[in-house]
Amino acid sequence: MMLQIPLRFAFSLVALAASLTACSAGSKAPSDHSITYNAAELQSLCLAASADTPVACHFPDLGAQTSHYAIEVQASSFDNMALYAESRRLMYDAGIASVKSDSTHANTLRFIVNTRQPDGQPIQQDTYAGLPGATLWLPQGLQSINSISVTPVEPVQRVFVIGDSTVCDQNPQWDKPATDRFSGWGQVLPAYFNDTVSIVNYADSGEGTEAFNTFDGELLVPIAEQLTPNDVVLIQLGHNDKTTPQDVYTQRLTDLIHFIRSRDAQPVLISPMLRNHGIPLAKQHQWPQLDIPAALQGIATRENVPYIDLLSLSNQWAQPLGQTTAQTFFVTNDRTHTNEAGARVFAGLVIDAIKQQDLSLAQALR
Repeated sequence: MMLQIPLRFAFSLVALAASLTACSAGSKAPSDHSITYNAAELQSLCLAASADTPVACHFPDLGAQTSHYAIEVQASSFDNMALYAESRRLMYDAGIASVKSDSTHANTLRFIVNTRQPDGQPIQQDTYAGLPGATLWLPQGLQSINSISVTPVEPVQRVFVIGDSTVCDQNPQWDKPATDRFSGWGQVLPAYFNDTVSIVNYADSGEGTEAFNTFDGELLVPIAEQLTPNDVVLIQLGHNDKTTPQDVYTQRLTDLIHFIRSRDAQPVLISPMLRNHGIPLAKQHQWPQLDIPAALQGIATRENVPYIDLLSLSNQWAQPLGQTTAQTFFVTNDRTHTNEAGARVFAGLVIDAIKQQDLSLAQALR
């Protein structure tokens, strides 16, 4: 349901609450909220619903006033391990980032899970609802895991993700092969970051700049209620703006950048990734009334905001492969939506750009 008053007025009401929340950023909830489950307890707690489903560990809501949980996993080995949370968000993969151990924290993996209801996309009718609390999925089972600790926290930094179906937390789809699971690149981002960061993904299928506009954007409301200084907002909007006039598209994104900065948070513009139609780069995301690449480059220059040209980067990745091979990274018979392998590729391109541009967010990479 859309708000009945302009958000530019409503935002002043949430600013006070946000400033109070910011005071506790980085601090943990009282230790009596923390629970550690040993190997025997996990064997009882964690189950697989079917042969096609990974072992699932559901940790109930601990009663703390937070939507973020610090997870600590003690294991004999993290080799070849992948670990997901909530609506199949990739929290760790040995092929993406290794566990950095020292003499004090040997064989320990730490990360932060953002929880909300529903667990998946914010406003889709078929989204994965999940359960209150935190859910972990373990495809390799519990064999090497010695314990898991769960603690409500306020993270040092939130990274909000704004986008569409190519970015969002898609449903688990465990009954499908990984090659046919719709997967947004934002769904893979958590695996790259250490335990100071919580990835908060409000991308949603079918949405464009209208849903995140600063007048009555339905999906900007929950972000506005949480956004605090030091947070980062990754913005990829364009796939669903085909009919948006260029001046409207530009104004909406410019206003969004101004709002984010008014909270002392950091916006990062990201262009839509390629669609695997085999058309030349110069014609991708071009519509009669909207030239998306030109609009984004213009905004980035005028507003001096970091800009990741994912369209060019993904095109550079796809060209040497050829359209047929590149299609293996997309869902079968779909030229727009990536499968798990494709989501990992495009998330990796975003992370590489964060490093190459030396953005402050690079300091929080695992």
